Amino acid sequence: MQSKTPQFDALLDPILESLIPHTRTCTWKGKHEHCEGDFEITNEDIEFLRMLRVPPPSFCPTCRRMRRLVHMGMLRLFKRDCMAPEHAEKMISTFPPDCPFPIYDYKYFIGDAFDPLSFGMEYDPAQSPLSQLLTLRKQFPLPSFLNRDLASTNSDYSSGGRNTKNAYYAGGCFECEDVWYTNFANKSKVVMDSRTIRNSDHVYGSQLCDHLFRVSFAYFSNNCLNSMFLFDCHNCQDCFGCVNLRNKKYCVWNEQLSKEAYEQFLQSVYPLSRTTVAEYEKKFWGLVRTLPMNASHNVGSQNVSGVGIVNSKDVHDIVDAVKAEHVRHADSPLGHHDSMDLLFSGGSDHLYGTTNIGSSSSWVKFSVSSKYCTDSEYIFNCKNVSYCFMCFGLQGKSCCVFNKQYDEKEYFTLVDTIKTALLEQGEYADGLGMEFSAQAYNISLGQIAYPLTDAAIREFGGYVAGEAESNAGDIAVLAKDEIPETIDAVSDDILNGTIRCEETGKPFRIVPTELAFYRDMKLPLPTRHPQVRMEERMHMAPTGKKYTSTCAKCGKTIDSLFDPKEKYLLYCERCYQLEVV
Repeated sequence: MQSKTPQFDALLDPILESLIPHTRTCTWKGKHEHCEGDFEITNEDIEFLRMLRVPPPSFCPTCRRMRRLVHMGMLRLFKRDCMAPEHAEKMISTFPPDCPFPIYDYKYFIGDAFDPLSFGMEYDPAQSPLSQLLTLRKQFPLPSFLNRDLASTNSDYSSGGRNTKNAYYAGGCFECEDVWYTNFANKSKVVMDSRTIRNSDHVYGSQLCDHLFRVSFAYFSNNCLNSMFLFDCHNCQDCFGCVNLRNKKYCVWNEQLSKEAYEQFLQSVYPLSRTTVAEYEKKFWGLVRTLPMNASHNVGSQNVSGVGIVNSKDVHDIVDAVKAEHVRHADSPLGHHDSMDLLFSGGSDHLYGTTNIGSSSSWVKFSVSSKYCTDSEYIFNCKNVSYCFMCFGLQGKSCCVFNKQYDEKEYFTLVDTIKTALLEQGEYADGLGMEFSAQAYNISLGQIAYPLTDAAIREFGGYVAGEAESNAGDIAVLAKDEIPETIDAVSDDILNGTIRCEETGKPFRIVPTELAFYRDMKLPLPTRHPQVRMEERMHMAPTGKKYTSTCAKCGKTIDSLFDPKEKYLLYCERCYQLEVV
């Protein structure tokens, strides 16, 4: 088939053909503590580079992860000015006032009054293409939320996801109802203070679980109900403070009780107070540390390396994958295949150097937060586009460059010229730097997994956001010792005031639906800000982070989802299966 970019292909082909396994030095070597320094380009890497038609990267896998993670925030919300023409109202946004790019209200951004092509610019061959792209980036507005599903209802304080109802301060929730302070829930309802919960109902304070019902404080547990404080438990019912159990009922601290004895134990537990919850939590994590832990938490997968890999095949250097195949150096590929160097993608293929590209996208490179896109590169906040290059905010378009429309022949001639210039200038291999991120690194997922000083963030081209201002006004602010210990002692008056976070001092409110949830689940009110609680959950198993450890049983070097410094009893998958399951 005749090439549509002959100049570029003639320049790239010899580079790819001559590739052999070799050692490279990361551009950021010695500049921060997380950099791998020298890194290997392996035969497997070369296979992907040739398939996806990109030269070898100049950054090590860890630094490439950092450059992707900076685009995704930790779900903080800010009240800031809308910068759309003739708009002066305040709005809620995931982008702080410090953001160096203009921010428009999401509904205006996707509405008919806003024309993304009005920002179109001509390519100037006298300039670096990436410098021109950054110029357009600084001029073109972003939506107040990266992704918003207008079909979702009563979910104005949430970001991402689809088909949600009554989502409050939630991110990336799909087909959910009644969720608060939660990230990455799927097909679930009545979920509070949780992360990565699927097919569940009435869940609190839990992470990475599936098919739970009326469960609080559960981790890596599936098909459990009417339980509290579970770690890696499966098919358990009416259990409290248990670890590594299978098909059990009426267990407390891993000891089997009779039904009558279990019910007597529960009578001693309730009413739960904040003090007793803290005591149970301390005892629970003490028990977790004494028992074998599946370090990788890989399940039902073949020929894989990494952590959190489920029902996948031929994926390597991966953190969190479900039903993925033939993927490399990636985080959270879901139902994904034939891609390398990506963060967050579902149901897509042939992606490279992308963040939050998904929903049946294919052959997309160096792009951020776009859906239903094909054969495109360097696109941002686009939807349902094909053959677009260095574009922002387009919907239903094809053959556009720098937000200008071209016919097909003009498009490929221009793209060929620009890609050739990028390759000649050594800019095509590595995609987007931190300067292209609308999110501040210090409040991004990057800071959770790979923290940097403010000085380092600025040196690498990113920006640093300040804390959001409090909007409590003249409402009464209650300290921790003014909040009843048990939910039974809390009156509706709590809805008229705020609670001062015991860690940050920032005030936060309890909303009516939230209070009803605590009462139903018989849980005490929190005294830490929702933002603190959400970010604490992200630290347990950070997106894009894995550790190297040693199996405590056989001595084999293993990948671990958990930091060995936490003194867990880490086992390889084989030893864990032999001893626990």
